Amino acid sequence: MWKELTVSYIESIMNPTVYASYQAWLSDNPGKAGRLADIISMTTTEYRSAMEANALPVPDTSASAVHESCVRHAQTTILFELKKEIGLTLSEAENAAAIRADVFLRAVWMGSIPIIISSQPSPSYASLEDIPE
Repeated sequence: MWKELTVSYIESIMNPTVYASYQAWLSDNPGKAGRLADIISMTTTEYRSAMEANALPVPDTSASAVHESCVRHAQTTILFELKKEIGLTLSEAENAAAIRADVFLRAVWMGSIPIIISSQPSPSYASLEDIPE
């Protein structure tokens, strides 16, 4: 399964303090309006290229989609880069998370983290009404 990372999606996962700082930064720097989209594009391209380097099938339908196994790390990278750019202080935990995301990406590039692309749909849970008696 692939998740499309968009500006609206990344904005939706920002905590309120970061979102407010981001909006203030955009107001103060109108020329930076597309910067988050640029960071998303750069990050998704890195993850998709790492997968392609290991002969994994990457759909060409959406350049901003990453495999579900990479979403958390890609989100971390995007938010880390954005927070650096807008001048927010990064906590020790945020720095550590960004390092882990970078290590994960390198491992995907090197092929040491196997990412399995399945054509099978993800399992889901049915409600009790949907189960035949």
